[in-house]
Amino acid sequence: MVYEDYRLDNKVFDVVLSYKISKRLLQDLPSDTPPVIIDNSRQLHTFLGQLERVTGRLCVEVKKKIQTDLNHKDSDDENFTMYGIPPEEEDHKLPMKNRSSSFSIEENKEPVDVSKVDLSSVNLAVGQMYDTKEHLETRLKILTLVQRFDYFVYKSRPTLLIVKCWVKGCKWRVRAATINHFPKFEVRVFISAHTCSVTERSTRARQADHHILGELYKDFVGGVGPKMDYWKAYRTLRHARELVRGSPESGYEQLPTYLYMIKRANPGTFTQLEVDEAQRFKYCFLAFGASIQGFPFLRKVVVVDGTFLQGKYLGTLLTATAQDGNFQIFPIAFAVVDTENDESWEWFFKQLSCVIPDDESLSIISDRHKSIGKAIKKVYPKSSRGICTYHMYKNILVRFKGRAEFALVKKAANAFRLIDFQTTFDQIEAMNPALHEYLVRADN
Repeated sequence: MVYEDYRLDNKVFDVVLSYKISKRLLQDLPSDTPPVIIDNSRQLHTFLGQLERVTGRLCVEVKKKIQTDLNHKDSDDENFTMYGIPPEEEDHKLPMKNRSSSFSIEENKEPVDVSKVDLSSVNLAVGQMYDTKEHLETRLKILTLVQRFDYFVYKSRPTLLIVKCWVKGCKWRVRAATINHFPKFEVRVFISAHTCSVTERSTRARQADHHILGELYKDFVGGVGPKMDYWKAYRTLRHARELVRGSPESGYEQLPTYLYMIKRANPGTFTQLEVDEAQRFKYCFLAFGASIQGFPFLRKVVVVDGTFLQGKYLGTLLTATAQDGNFQIFPIAFAVVDTENDESWEWFFKQLSCVIPDDESLSIISDRHKSIGKAIKKVYPKSSRGICTYHMYKNILVRFKGRAEFALVKKAANAFRLIDFQTTFDQIEAMNPALHEYLVRADN
């Protein structure tokens, strides 16, 4: 296929297919591991099998053949043996680092050629094998989208698939059947030439659903084309993201592995994952080791708050933060729960107590959420609770309109000495008894 697509003479040029080991596998291998060269069908199927787990890129390298005396050994012989290729074998089986590349998909810098080269490899050929019938059908659908035509299924059985161009009388057809190793499918017959009108065969694009467009968007960047309505483009992008990043459901499945790897990479990290009776996600808590080690050097003031999440399954993010010596926010812990209620806040503070123990010198600042107050009394009975002035100011401005009273509230909140606070608080009581009563009950 490479020789045909690039119009290369196999007597003049050598073609080498290769791919790099994925980053996930390289974690257990040396960083200088060379690319894997594909020399036979078995190695090609190994590469295709890897694509089911991670995204990869097939590299095509072309080098002009050099006529050499096979009986003569030169200084390059040692390089051959390093890759397990005796010097008696074909000279074109050189390691990738010793070749002067004429063309490489991976290293080519032309922005347009990459997509064109990848898309050219979509075409079928007699002798091609696919792991399953579904893989062949996916390739056929991508082919129809790229070449702008459609087909209908003439025969379909577990061991046979025959498709023809949808235009009556056209000679284009594909026949594929299983080989000895079921369920692999082999292309037995492929008539690539259309005998129908271009206008007629391109008027239908039934196969261009968002699943196929997503595959095309992920694997062949730039091959989707401009003719797509808004909602199909949206579904295509969403499906392509799931192909690359995984679905929200798969993300929840990988949470235990993710938390384990975080603990390995960040010694001292504390995590907790809780599921319900059906083994479905319920709560998750995370405190990095660096944050745990840094908190003893900060003021013993912890601010807790919650915010809504906007993912598919919603939920609430709970946070605990402090302030460092440069007056910057210092994150301590995070948790994902269903919503802000008595049960979730109590669970959060129980996990937080494993990181920050209860102490009389500890102050916990929050808004006036009643569930927070109940949880603090249960889990942190020795510590004191304070109300966040930001939330309080907003409530006061809504309930009490006086500018003078609001100025006194800010003055009381910023007082450093108890006598200054009490003096200002008495002034608030004399000016607005209702506001004074509201402030007295602020932490209840």
